[in-house]
Amino acid sequence: MRAALVLGAAGLLTMVVGTFLPWLRSGEVRRNSYASFGVLRRLIGFHGVPEALVRGWPLLGAACALVVVVAAAGLLRAAALLALVVAAWAAAVSGGAVGREPAANVRVERLGPIVTITGAVATAAAAIVILVSRVWLGRATRDRTAGRAV
Repeated sequence: MRAALVLGAAGLLTMVVGTFLPWLRSGEVRRNSYASFGVLRRLIGFHGVPEALVRGWPLLGAACALVVVVAAAGLLRAAALLALVVAAWAAAVSGGAVGREPAANVRVERLGPIVTITGAVATAAAAIVILVSRVWLGRATRDRTAGRAV
């Protein structure tokens, strides 16, 4: 369980670091994810779910911090579920960025999105391990308690 918590924390940190690495290049200027989405909104626009994911992107760091706070409060199952949502969000946005074609002399820099995806995968793996172990441990505890009652 401790290894999963460390992996999850490292994944959350990696996701956040990835957002500050280069995501787009226009000429010689490299932009992180926060500056990139403003440019992309003007160039190609977003609609529907992608627009909501991108508009909320500046809150990704706060969402990662919330996962840590919930875990520190001892609510590991809730933290793991929230971590899965945050990881899916980060992976979806990062994957969408990596899959973009260049537009109007703007080129995708893959470093930021790939680091963010790596963090999302680590976070999701840790969350799954925590959820499975909590369910398994919960069943084992119930089984032991039921055995004593008999």
